[in-house]
Amino acid sequence: MNIARFLQRAAGLYRDRPALALNEQVIASYSDFARNAAHLGQGLKMRFAITPGDRVAICMSNRPDYALIAFACWWAGAAIVAVNAKLHSKEICYILENSGAKLCFGCPKTAPLLTGMEAPSGTLRQVIIADHGGLTDLQASDPADLITRSPDDLAWLFYTSGTTGQPKGAMISHGNLLSMTQAYFSDVDSVAPGAAILHMAPMSHGSGLYALPFVAAGGVQVMPDSGGFDEAAFFDLLTKWPDASMFAAPTMVSRLTARARASNPDHQNLRTIVYGGGPLYLDDLRAAADLFGPKFAQIYGQGECPMTITSMSRRNMTAALMANDTGYLESVGAPFTGTEVRILNEAGDDALPGETGEIAVSSATVMPGYWNNPVATRQSIRNGWLLTGDLGTLDDRGLLTLKGRAKELIVSAGTNIYPIEVENVLTSHSDVREAAVVGVRDQEWGERVVAFVLPESSIDPIALEQRLDQYCLTHIARFKRPKQYVFVQEMPKNAYGKIVKRQLLESYPNLSDIDSQ
Repeated sequence: MNIARFLQRAAGLYRDRPALALNEQVIASYSDFARNAAHLGQGLKMRFAITPGDRVAICMSNRPDYALIAFACWWAGAAIVAVNAKLHSKEICYILENSGAKLCFGCPKTAPLLTGMEAPSGTLRQVIIADHGGLTDLQASDPADLITRSPDDLAWLFYTSGTTGQPKGAMISHGNLLSMTQAYFSDVDSVAPGAAILHMAPMSHGSGLYALPFVAAGGVQVMPDSGGFDEAAFFDLLTKWPDASMFAAPTMVSRLTARARASNPDHQNLRTIVYGGGPLYLDDLRAAADLFGPKFAQIYGQGECPMTITSMSRRNMTAALMANDTGYLESVGAPFTGTEVRILNEAGDDALPGETGEIAVSSATVMPGYWNNPVATRQSIRNGWLLTGDLGTLDDRGLLTLKGRAKELIVSAGTNIYPIEVENVLTSHSDVREAAVVGVRDQEWGERVVAFVLPESSIDPIALEQRLDQYCLTHIARFKRPKQYVFVQEMPKNAYGKIVKRQLLESYPNLSDIDSQ
């Protein structure tokens, strides 16, 4: 089952309906979208020798061409490598090399990051920078036949950072994406033909995945010309696109709420905001629902099980808000239909009801494994169960409540940040003896990155903070760098010599009030 059949089917059923839009301007109908994808797919085969199973990277801001390239690749039997456009060039280079991508598409915003990428990669043949509508020259005169793919064939390669600091490629198959799409309809929300999805969150992540149910249902993909999230642009697009939905990180919901409270914009066209990727605290959810109405749904997923571990559908969340069901609203919902969730204790057995343990998942959406990384695959998938590394509890209603992250993942503005990546950079600086990075609750970002640093010697902390900030900017993505530094004279350690981050946090209970020390 080739996931591109969603588009082929939609082109027959919704031929003249809008499929792709930039702001309020319709770029392509469904017949245009399918035809252009087929011709571009043939162009990829003829000009770049792309064959079924090859990987093609996309490192772009949100734009109609993103969806066209993805479906053209699938049409030709290739898999896409969805690269976060906010990464550092070194991180992007690693992903291109590790994935063995033959081709990489960028846009004017990401062009500086992609300069010279062909040289270090052994397989990358070309980087193509495409501006809006700039793919016409790559389209062949004849369309490609839609290549048959099996449910187990690779469709989407998503790189998620690991506790070792090296990104790992989660292999998402055509069957995984089919199950994810069906799960949206059964457990998140319905989609009517002509309904819009506003792509404000990165298409390399959840928003791009949610293009699939909207294509399957004949909806329209709307991209802002800003290429990303902007509160004013969101409310402006709402006035132009009825029955509009969006996938958002919790911090985006909070920012939209603040904007709506300040300026009272028209939001009557809003259908649903699906949020995930981090906690939306109960007070923030209630504030948003008071302003916008009960137009929210929540999902909990991971790159290894995209968007589909547990859900709180629009219908169920509306009922919980009306009933003031605090226990339900503080959870992340119940397992998706067809998904099994277990809580495992330290021995690997099922935990007692209400007992905290590691969340394990079995589902048709669970990845088959990590790209070229059998060791990591064996560590994460055991006896058919994905070990998420997250901690949680299940109650007697089957509701999952998150209790923390065993793998110390920081979720800031909906983006995953692993402390080990930042610590590796900080400790490579000559003025740093040791570093411990943690996530601290933040009203705007959900969590912010805080670095505890033990300097090599007595150094002016203000000057050192400035040097470390600049050092991080040259080695990792901007969003991963610490937003706050705490300079310490000693790191608390356990008997095995491991830094005890919990003790650091207990020593500084009011981090929001701390500047550099």
